Amino acid sequence: MASKKYSFLTGLICLLASYSFAQTPTGTGYDVLDSSVVPSRRMAQHTEFINGTYNYPAKPRNMWEIGIKLGALTVSGDVASQFLTFPNFGIHVRKAFGYVFSARLNYMYGYAKGLNWLPSGNYSENEAWTQHGYTGIVYYNYKTNIQDLSLEGLFSLNNIRFHKSKVGINVYGLVGIGGSLYDAKVNALNAQNQPYNFASIVTLPNTHKNRGEIRDQLKDAMDDTYETAAEDHGERRPKLFGMTYKTVGHFGGGIAFKLSNRLNIALEDRFTFTNDDLYDGQRWAEQTGAEPVLTQNYDTYNFLSLGLNINLGSRAVQPLWWLNPLDYAYQELRKPRLMILPKPVLPDADGDGVTDQFDQEQ
Repeated sequence: MASKKYSFLTGLICLLASYSFAQTPTGTGYDVLDSSVVPSRRMAQHTEFINGTYNYPAKPRNMWEIGIKLGALTVSGDVASQFLTFPNFGIHVRKAFGYVFSARLNYMYGYAKGLNWLPSGNYSENEAWTQHGYTGIVYYNYKTNIQDLSLEGLFSLNNIRFHKSKVGINVYGLVGIGGSLYDAKVNALNAQNQPYNFASIVTLPNTHKNRGEIRDQLKDAMDDTYETAAEDHGERRPKLFGMTYKTVGHFGGGIAFKLSNRLNIALEDRFTFTNDDLYDGQRWAEQTGAEPVLTQNYDTYNFLSLGLNINLGSRAVQPLWWLNPLDYAYQELRKPRLMILPKPVLPDADGDGVTDQFDQEQ
């Protein structure tokens, strides 16, 4: 199922990308002489540039970008994750501070699910299972609601071109920091509020090969309620709206395809470090010793998304990450409009008004 969804996203991207190349003009998309796109605080520089007393044009006013995205949220932790695309979404506001660097405020809302295909028995410290009287094996599972709000810096990697004008694709990387809220639930009871009989699940030989069949057995035997609160940190972590709060860091990258000067679509993958081990509701290692021990790795989560972005603003150029700042220089070299050329000096040795190269009297 996951591979089919990835294939669909890839096909959609290729289709829209081909439309982008067919519809998108190259070049800066604005005239450096146009004073209407120059903010008042840079008008003095613009005037000097027009008068030929300053070599650099003023940076133009550029549009804001707002975007909405849908995607798949997965947690990498102690429980095997499942691919879930709905109702995961994100929204952002982005502004360029230069041709390479921009910043955005980004909000993400989503659910992540997981289901282990190997049985576990070392859960004596996990009240999510012990409160229901489990004593035998269980199959760890979770459904976690994750929300985060972050400030991110984005770096465009391909908009400064030396051998061609700007094309309709923008590749970027991102880093950021923010706050994350999560609330994990466990599916421990059936429709009659009774513990599941996990012992009825047939553990097949060559488990890796047959994990899909084991998961199918579990899905047939279980409902989709996730009625039990997973283990959390209690008072050791701050809470907001009943959810656990954690400061997180992000990094990732994306590729945007330009549809017009106002619209583009972007395929993006963002990876989040949490320094927390309970996003999947499980933190106890499987071992044979008498005392349970915590796992050694913190959970992370990943948001793969496809988004639609809109540029907003009047008397402004496109966001600067779509422009090639070298366009003006190359255009001026080819077809000078502002270049100050030296006055030609034609030698006339005998002073008769005919330049020496045409003077037959010499």
